Amino acid sequence: MTSTPLWWTLREIARLERGGYGPEALRPARLTEPDHERWHRVRRKLGWVAFIELLHEDLAEPFPTAFALDRWSEPPTTALDERAALALIDEAVRPDDADRLAFLRNACRGLGLMDGGNIAALPKVQTHQRVLELPGCGGRIAAHQVITNTGLSFHEHFTFVADSDAERVAIGLAAAELRANPPTIITQAELRARRPSFDHVFGIKGYPQAEQLASDLGLEVRWA
Repeated sequence: MTSTPLWWTLREIARLERGGYGPEALRPARLTEPDHERWHRVRRKLGWVAFIELLHEDLAEPFPTAFALDRWSEPPTTALDERAALALIDEAVRPDDADRLAFLRNACRGLGLMDGGNIAALPKVQTHQRVLELPGCGGRIAAHQVITNTGLSFHEHFTFVADSDAERVAIGLAAAELRANPPTIITQAELRARRPSFDHVFGIKGYPQAEQLASDLGLEVRWA
């Protein structure tokens, strides 16, 4: 179950309701409300799948990359039954004291992306520079740079290459953890066609799609 993007977006919703590592909670407790009392008062005939959809809809405007379910290539609730939905909810509200980077590393591991790499050893990005993050990183490199380097913007300084729901959701989770504007994401096909220039290209060694893309385009990559 932890390999599904929906599992991780629900975990992120719980973190946002609790405040996480941001200055305050972004939403009143709905997912994390004890016994879901408010939902039981208003739900009428609606079930737990509808509850999950409404929770995501509530965050789709500020953080569409992770929470706008209609943007996913495979709608995650179409085949979800009520028992599975409730199991996801019960898992999502479990305690989570991971810091931002640890949470994103765990999410990447769960989503089959790269959870390793010495990302702290990569060059420090300057505010006048623009960076391309290759597939498989899940926004972890950019998140580390933004957290550790004052003045950097997740939205303005980084462009992400992603083709799968898992990759896009991981990047969206990073945006939510950082309380950032929606990130700039391009597909591999768009990168191959447009060939934009960047001051740095970062990736994590071991992700086949990233290594193949770098080889095909002759990119000078700094690998973590």
